[in-house]
Amino acid sequence: MKDTNISRRSALCGVLALSLGLGVDFLPEAAQAAAGITQLKNGKIQVTLAANKALAKVGGSVILNLNDGSQLGIVRTAAGVKGFSALNLSCPHNFALVNEVGGKWVCPAHGSVFALNGKLLQGPARQGLSSIPVAATATTLTIG
Repeated sequence: MKDTNISRRSALCGVLALSLGLGVDFLPEAAQAAAGITQLKNGKIQVTLAANKALAKVGGSVILNLNDGSQLGIVRTAAGVKGFSALNLSCPHNFALVNEVGGKWVCPAHGSVFALNGKLLQGPARQGLSSIPVAATATTLTIG
């Protein structure tokens, strides 16, 4: 199953940024919607790296919208096939979906801040974002 949906929130944030006259030169790159997604028979998710150019560089990220309304963040944390993280983007404090802002994940509900790798930087959350196992090859990521 291929999911290339962009969330309503992502679309509204983009419209807001454009209406404020904020260009790409002034904003850090935010996570993009993931492409090249396949649901495997075993329930895991396969992501094609070539379809997600943001993951080619360290610090790049994409967001995967799941059918249940939750989101996963896929982040390139280091070079090589072991340099990927997958995170549940629900804030552990109150389960609001976090957004990428300035190279960090920020909870819009109460202001918790997380590093791109999910580590808690600022509360009120008391723990980092939940990670999901990732196996990578040179061409794909398998999540779950």
